[in-house]
Amino acid sequence: MMMTMLTRLKQDLCGQGEHEVVPKATLTHACWIIDSNPSLMDLKPTGILLKDPRDAYLLTASLFRLLRFQTLHADYTLSCYTEATYNHNNNNPMTSAATRFFELPELVAHLTQHLDSRGISRLMRTSRRLHQFCTPAHYYKVSASYKAFAGNLFGATESILAFAKNVHHVRHIEFKRHDIVYYTNCVTAFLDLLVTPLQQNTAANITINGNQPTLSRPAWLAPPDPRICTVLPIPPMTLLTKMDFDLSERLKCEDCPYYLPSYRDPKATITQVCWIIDSNPHLLDVTLTSVLLKGLRDARLLTRSISGLRKLEFLSLELTQWEGEETPESVMPRVGTDIFFACSPTLREMSVISKWDDPNENLVFLDEYVFNPWGTLQPWEKSDEECGLTTTTPTRQEPLEELKSLLLGRFCEDTTEGDLRSMLRHCPNLTTLVMPAVSEIQNIRQLAKEGAEYCPRLTNLSSEGFSGGGDAIRGLLLWMLGELPPQQVTRFHCGGIPSFTVHGLDDAGSIFRRHSSTLREILLNGCQNIDSKAIQAIVVECGALERLTVQRSMNEDQRHRCLKLEDAIEFPWACNRIKCLLLTIAIPDTPLNLPADLVVPYYRRRLPITLSAKETQQFRDLESFYRQLGALTELERLDLRALFFDPSGDREVSGNFMVNTFPGMFSLGKKEIRRPGYLQLLGGLTKLKELYGSICLAMEETEATVGMDEVVWMDKHWPALERAGFFWVSPIDSNPFTWFQEQRQKRGRTLDLSALY
Repeated sequence: MMMTMLTRLKQDLCGQGEHEVVPKATLTHACWIIDSNPSLMDLKPTGILLKDPRDAYLLTASLFRLLRFQTLHADYTLSCYTEATYNHNNNNPMTSAATRFFELPELVAHLTQHLDSRGISRLMRTSRRLHQFCTPAHYYKVSASYKAFAGNLFGATESILAFAKNVHHVRHIEFKRHDIVYYTNCVTAFLDLLVTPLQQNTAANITINGNQPTLSRPAWLAPPDPRICTVLPIPPMTLLTKMDFDLSERLKCEDCPYYLPSYRDPKATITQVCWIIDSNPHLLDVTLTSVLLKGLRDARLLTRSISGLRKLEFLSLELTQWEGEETPESVMPRVGTDIFFACSPTLREMSVISKWDDPNENLVFLDEYVFNPWGTLQPWEKSDEECGLTTTTPTRQEPLEELKSLLLGRFCEDTTEGDLRSMLRHCPNLTTLVMPAVSEIQNIRQLAKEGAEYCPRLTNLSSEGFSGGGDAIRGLLLWMLGELPPQQVTRFHCGGIPSFTVHGLDDAGSIFRRHSSTLREILLNGCQNIDSKAIQAIVVECGALERLTVQRSMNEDQRHRCLKLEDAIEFPWACNRIKCLLLTIAIPDTPLNLPADLVVPYYRRRLPITLSAKETQQFRDLESFYRQLGALTELERLDLRALFFDPSGDREVSGNFMVNTFPGMFSLGKKEIRRPGYLQLLGGLTKLKELYGSICLAMEETEATVGMDEVVWMDKHWPALERAGFFWVSPIDSNPFTWFQEQRQKRGRTLDLSALY
């Protein structure tokens, strides 16, 4: 039978001893195997003989079909095999096809697309010709990040000079704060070399070469740093298509050998980042992390630079607002809205989130930055008039037809209803939406209807953050789910605290039935409308479901976000594809969890055990539930929590799931003493990796009913188990579960039995 699901393949095509080898046949067989495994991610071919160009094209074509391909481990021996390797009697040596393959720059360029940076570097060192061919690929992506006792791009003169010589090849750059500061100073040094003495006192417009755009040093750019380290001239990168900048700070920033003082001035760093953006109008993908804003000037500069990227497709911003005693109201919602309306119509994905200011980072900054009032200019900053900056921001009029994903999560609560409505109106083809926090919504149902009309293609709806965007946003999400076209939404997250109630939503299950055949992931937290019947509708009707999380607080009763045992077993579950499940099961507290007065718990009675009619019935209900649970054979992570309640409502709910246990769930039972047990019903969970919830085996019931037989059963039937919350501390040496861990260690696996989450 042909293997077709391989992800890793090692092929050795060398001849062995005196066995006859037909290179062309061997190569076609190898390519056939590659073609039959489109999921290959890691390939290591050795001993390949390329006899003519057709062989080279055949191999290259097979590589191109690997859509998920990541790494090709090919040493230079690939190009060194000649016909003499396979035919020692050939007296007419010829130039091998492998050599001809590596003489064609187009084929080498295709090959480098499948090599990692280390593989490209090794290939470059094999010959001058290959060094020349591979240089563009080697510098296509450049990552620079200072790490102590490690090689750094700007840590050695040789690497800086090599980078300066090849900046025109760079298309993708990854810089951190040290690298941004040093690079901009190096570019300034380069520009100074090109300015004649008569021009030194004026801003110069300089064309680096005919293929790169004009570069200018704007008046708002921070001045060069004092030369406290060697600053070598580097031509500016002006052809970037992807940029990933991390502006987070290091407390020991001066340890870096190329540290420069503007590292400690976030206002200067923002101007440097904006200058690099302005210098690269062809950028398609921009990621900026830990951007600290102190004043509207910083925000306007960033918005202005982003508005100039007319080809931008992907934008990810993590912004932090300076928090001080004199900080005015948050500017973050205004910044997010301004950036949204400044982006090019080519935008496909946008993420703008805010991060809490870290007080420890303030220790890095200059004193004048820390102590100057909000909005105060630094000594080196010029006024808006001198810099030619306006107080207005660019505003796009046309909709974002290409935008598919919009993430505005973890925003401050000052985004207005009007701003949200305006943004949604500009996103007709949006499929993924993470809602921002909105301070107040006048008519939630009306806005939900309009949102579904503005964005009719939505398949992924969620809110993020500690508060989940507030009650208004969480209610808006639920109503939008009910307004969108049926059988469309695949992912729905509605979380956050505190709890809330959506007024008018009496049948929450109906909105999930509307998308029962498409929903694959559901997270519900905090909504009081999610009752047992709503959860029943989800597990019984959502057949495509792969992840379900319904969380509740321990101080809540069985009416909210719990699946009652009677509802759990009323109908067969349809979610047989589910991989991750977190549920709370509400079980009547009598007769098993809270026996009547003078009634001994079933596991402590004289043998053989005699059960009452009510106990027998409750065990039958539990057996039906465990049987249903065991049918979820795709489960990988299970967090099952038990809640015991009084059906009459006279007693308090026993909601602390950590001390509750599911009766008989982890026992195999013993027929000879009539003790019930249902662990064998969970034998289908062979893919289970993590198990949490009300499963502590140190409780009174589980200590009396779980022993070595159950442990041996778990070892046999749960081969993938890695983490389980069976104990609050590691089991003692004499515990049967120590044997369980030892068995896994013998197989080279680890098993944590005291994992809470």
